Amino acid sequence: MVLGYLFLPVPNLEMITAGIFFSGILMGPLYGSIIGCVAETIYSTFNPMGFPPPPLLIAQALSMTLTGFCGGLIASKITTIRYFSSGSWYYHFFLGALGAFLTTIFDLLTNLSFPISAGFSAEQTRLTLILGIPFAAMHITTNAMIFAMIIPIFLNRIKSWSVS
Repeated sequence: MVLGYLFLPVPNLEMITAGIFFSGILMGPLYGSIIGCVAETIYSTFNPMGFPPPPLLIAQALSMTLTGFCGGLIASKITTIRYFSSGSWYYHFFLGALGAFLTTIFDLLTNLSFPISAGFSAEQTRLTLILGIPFAAMHITTNAMIFAMIIPIFLNRIKSWSVS
């Protein structure tokens, strides 16, 4: 949650998704899901920008539940990789693509929650989603880069901690 509040003033840059994903890696899919749901609910509920409408809060919590679950699901596959080596580009790309996918789900669910809760027509909902594309694209791109570059740094640190 601290990672979420830390970057709150910077539009479309957030580290809470990566933090929740990493908690899934460390704790497994069940606890990663629980951490994702609880952390996002607390973060959104006590957000200085205001309390979210209930459909938005549900969309955020569900998205981060999935993020924590996915981190736990693939942990055994990605924790043994030696990152930042000549043969690791594939894994960096995979993590970046996974970050982009999870962020796309988050953006889609959260961007749909408002027009649905406000009673928008199908055309108004479509227009809302279209107008949100530039913001979503920036959010997806930054999270893909964070997943591709920052998650491997922490994975390498975990390996050095377990050796010593």
